[in-house]
Amino acid sequence: MDRSEPREAVGISAPEPRALPPPEPPEHPDRVRGRHEAPKRTFGGPAGAAIAVVLASVGFAGVLATWLISSAKEPGGPAKAASTSPAGPTSRPPGPSAFGNLVVNWSFEEDLSGWQVVGPADASREPQGRTSGSCASVRARGPRPARIGLALPEVASDAGKGQRYVASTWVRSSAPGQRVTLRLVGAGKEVSETTVATLPGLEWKRVIVDHTVAAAGPLRLELVADGVPAGETLLADEVVVRLG
Repeated sequence: MDRSEPREAVGISAPEPRALPPPEPPEHPDRVRGRHEAPKRTFGGPAGAAIAVVLASVGFAGVLATWLISSAKEPGGPAKAASTSPAGPTSRPPGPSAFGNLVVNWSFEEDLSGWQVVGPADASREPQGRTSGSCASVRARGPRPARIGLALPEVASDAGKGQRYVASTWVRSSAPGQRVTLRLVGAGKEVSETTVATLPGLEWKRVIVDHTVAAAGPLRLELVADGVPAGETLLADEVVVRLG
């Protein structure tokens, strides 16, 4: 072979690239995709945890608001457990009762203001009244038994002639069987009174008296016990005076 003859070029041709198949058309190319068919997105990591906390807080706030609104609309029920609880007597501020009681300091919840002591005795506020937190206590002192008690000089300052007043109170004493008198005294010195004997132990006894005014003027209230030895005590609570 003559080396001068041109040789045919031998070469390796690169393979032709394979064509990708065309994408398949959607099932419904003309239908608009709704919101509910939007592709779902997922959140992970710290962002997802933060979103979950926010959603939980919003849900809890909604429940709490609903509960508060429903509670505000509920009608008032009976009295709270604390006022109806059988734990013990409740305290009441001094002042006229809601039913026309003329005695201002009628249950002795703070002191004995307005009252006068009768006889040789020491008066004070004592815990544990009949149905309230305290009562009045009058303790006899002196060498011999004496009349002791409490008085309101003008339970009615302008009692009119012919008017009828009714007074009542609850009493007990350190010595059972003590005779106690509740008395109304008019401006003309006319007197109406009722006497009872106290009960044993811590039992309270109610005493009631009514009085018709003979002469216009102030009306005096007295609660007394006769022949009380030194050291013995008369107790009173819930003093009520009403017109009629």
